[in-house]
Amino acid sequence: MTTSEDAGWLERLSLILDAFREIHPEITANQILVLLQIGGKPGITQRELSDRTGLKDGTISRICALMSERGHQDRAGLSIVDIRGVPGDYRLKGQYLVGRGTDLYARVQSLMTAGS
Repeated sequence: MTTSEDAGWLERLSLILDAFREIHPEITANQILVLLQIGGKPGITQRELSDRTGLKDGTISRICALMSERGHQDRAGLSIVDIRGVPGDYRLKGQYLVGRGTDLYARVQSLMTAGS
């Protein structure tokens, strides 16, 4: 890879990280990973998120709660994920990006494919 190619992907990565920081300045890598998985498969269950990310069920539950309007442990929710019941199985909950979460996912997709 040439120096100019390095500069291109580094610039895109920097823009992507900045976009995530606009959602929350202290967003973690695990939260980003979960958000990207939800964007890639709307309606994904927390079990599927755990399987795809390798994160424990409790971690997934906390991240999804924090990214929803509900929040977690006195931390306000980010309101970028909507948690809905799965038709046909009241025990399962699907995760969907909403509002700024949907916008962020589209922006990241655009930045990832820029220059391809």
